Amino acid sequence: MSLGMRIRTLRKALNLTQQTLADKTNVSRIYIQALESNRRMPSMKLLSRLAEALEVEVQDLVKTASSPSGRLQLEEVFQSSPEVEVWYRSKKLKPRELKFVQSLIDAAISRWEEEDRTDEGV
Repeated sequence: MSLGMRIRTLRKALNLTQQTLADKTNVSRIYIQALESNRRMPSMKLLSRLAEALEVEVQDLVKTASSPSGRLQLEEVFQSSPEVEVWYRSKKLKPRELKFVQSLIDAAISRWEEEDRTDEGV
């Protein structure tokens, strides 16, 4: 997956518009659009600001496909793209099934966050 696609995927996962991401990183919306379409490459300073705004590490933005990691990998899987095929135990998941899996993961994360808040209050 390209850097531009990673940026777009993570931005959408956080429900950010290109303008909001631009505001958070002190660049123009047109520049974010150019990054997402791989017409521009960010400086190391901008990579750092992008990573912070997208709530990932810089390594998550620039790594190759051979080094997958948690959140970014899941966001890539759940990106709603018609060419994405997800298989589980020799069964291709349908879009409806993929949405169900995503809802289970979202519910688990919400529960863990609630448990963390409860633990902090104790």
